[in-house]
Amino acid sequence: MVRQQNGIKNDIILKFIFLGVIILFLSIIVVGQIMHLQSIDPKKWENDIITVKEVPVEPSRGDICARDGRILATSMPSYKIRWDLSVPSDTIFKANIDTLSKLMSGLFGTCSAEDYKKEFIEARKNKDKYHKVCDRATVLQITKLKEFPIFKLGRYKSGLITELEYTRNKPHKNLATRTIGFLIQNKKNVGLEGAFNDLLTGRSGWKIMQKISSGDWYPISTFDDNGQVEPEDGCDIISTIDVTIQDLAEINLRKQLMSHNAKHGTVIVMEVKTGKIRAIANLDRKPDSTYAELYNHAVGTRSVPGSTFKLATLLVALEKGIVDIYDTIDTGEGTYTIGDFTITDDHKGGLGKISVAKAFASSSNVAFAKIVREGFKDAYSIYCDRLCAMHLNECTNIEIPGEVKPFIKSPDSREFEWTRVTPAQMGIGYELELTPLQVLTFYNAVANDGLYLRPTLLEAIRKQGKIISRSEPEIVGASICSRETIKKAQKLLQLVVDSGTAKNLKSPNYKFAGKTGTAQIAKDSDGNKSYQASFVGYFPADNPKYSCIVVISSPTEISYYGNSVAGPVFKAIADKLYASDYDIQRNKEFNLSKREDICVTPSTQIGEKVVLDRVFSTLNIQVENANEATTKYIFTRQDSEHKALELNPIANSAKGLVPNVVGMGAKDAVYNLEKHGIKVSINGRGTVKRQSVIPGTKITSGMKIVLDLG
Repeated sequence: MVRQQNGIKNDIILKFIFLGVIILFLSIIVVGQIMHLQSIDPKKWENDIITVKEVPVEPSRGDICARDGRILATSMPSYKIRWDLSVPSDTIFKANIDTLSKLMSGLFGTCSAEDYKKEFIEARKNKDKYHKVCDRATVLQITKLKEFPIFKLGRYKSGLITELEYTRNKPHKNLATRTIGFLIQNKKNVGLEGAFNDLLTGRSGWKIMQKISSGDWYPISTFDDNGQVEPEDGCDIISTIDVTIQDLAEINLRKQLMSHNAKHGTVIVMEVKTGKIRAIANLDRKPDSTYAELYNHAVGTRSVPGSTFKLATLLVALEKGIVDIYDTIDTGEGTYTIGDFTITDDHKGGLGKISVAKAFASSSNVAFAKIVREGFKDAYSIYCDRLCAMHLNECTNIEIPGEVKPFIKSPDSREFEWTRVTPAQMGIGYELELTPLQVLTFYNAVANDGLYLRPTLLEAIRKQGKIISRSEPEIVGASICSRETIKKAQKLLQLVVDSGTAKNLKSPNYKFAGKTGTAQIAKDSDGNKSYQASFVGYFPADNPKYSCIVVISSPTEISYYGNSVAGPVFKAIADKLYASDYDIQRNKEFNLSKREDICVTPSTQIGEKVVLDRVFSTLNIQVENANEATTKYIFTRQDSEHKALELNPIANSAKGLVPNVVGMGAKDAVYNLEKHGIKVSINGRGTVKRQSVIPGTKITSGMKIVLDLG
């Protein structure tokens, strides 16, 4: 009995020992695995255990638009295409690779079908899981690609990987490219893109993604669930840029730069009453002698303004009572010597004794050097302080980055050397530096009866299609000087064009005001001089709508004077805007009795009767409707005395017959034909001269017709 009990007891002990050994062994394995995961390879553990994560969702960047809403810069979706060639089975890959390669070659056109096939076979052999197919594919290309063999099986059977990204696109190409700007990683951003980056960028969102068995991440809920945040797209920036004026400025600037082989040039057009910039063009000469926008000289390049600064000297002298416009100044033989330094006039033999008005119109250096040096004598700080009071020592604070601060000397400053020549030099625009925009803003204040407006490139901010804010004219301080002084300055600026240095620019159709400038900006070791030609002013002179500055640096051909180099660009822009701007023409009185050609009744093209009736009524042209035309489209016939128009209706085409569109404009012709189901092709421009199918021909299904315009 005792032996039996001892045997049972021993069995139990053995079982406990065996169980203990197993538990100890398992414990060692668990501890070892824990140590391995925590100490030997913790990152692998973290990656394997994390199956849910928050992923940022980037918003769509806002557009930059012209004043009329036309897009200047927008974000276009594009795709990176990659292929995990380890995914398709051997059977699927071998059966479809030939067809796929042919279709890929046709879609992208970068490689032949044979090259695509070799590339894909090699990548599959190397088990490439992220093979590059294309870096920038369009939405349409992606749509077609997903219908190709293998890829139509879907992401997880084909291995096709598409990654959406946005690229910035400028529909108008290089138009105002530096003003529109761009973003540079880890560097200062440029133009409107940089100035309004926060508004354009919007706000990122986030969503929850879950890792699935394939190792890919998949969204597990919508933005409305679990507190996830949908991205907030960026706002649109409506700029003040007028595409038509910008194009006009760039075309005329480029033409003049090329004809004078100049180094670079700038044109700015500003609206006088608002300070809104309608155009800002900057062109630099490249090594191949072509021109492109490489730098925004309008805001970032400071230089001596030369004679255009004489307006500032004039205002200070008038305001302080140093001179009046009819006072006389003795300019002698056109030289003014201060120690060993001589200031000269560009007039052979000098101008002698002349009025201040004549000195300004003739741009006499001697006269304005004397006004400052002798008029202010030992009180030069008064002159400098008054310049500062007119904001000439301040940045304009335009929105885009890169503006440099003006350089204006002062006798009280220890930072810059002040010599006995300095006052005379400052009086004629030397020993100081301004940007083209700073000079124009000052002239714009004179055109605006003394109101100094902050220039702006921002028209409005738009969010989700709605305008949320608009820019308003910002007046900086009080008037730059008295109204009496302003009126005198305006009179002399017009005198410059009427009978002064810019009389070659005078227009018989309207008056404009401005000032020429020719400044020496450099001199090399061989004694060769470089000049800067400029013209700045406003138009029309009696009721200014626009102010404009043209600066051309280092012209090397023909001439370097402001009136012959920069002035023609100003005039070309002014002429075009004056002729085409309705606001300028609206209040103008026309004396038609002196224009015999206007009294001749104009000829007309075939068009809609309701439109022609409205035109004739507006122009007060008498019309006789001999046939009581009731058709939509009509043509007109002039009587022998050209005093009236007789309307003749176009016969309505019978239903199912080709209409007669000869004589119509392209728009009306295409409309009339396509409404009958006819496909139309057009050659040339103008009105329809010939149609390939005879009018009255029976219309058939799929009929095509070719229109020759001329």
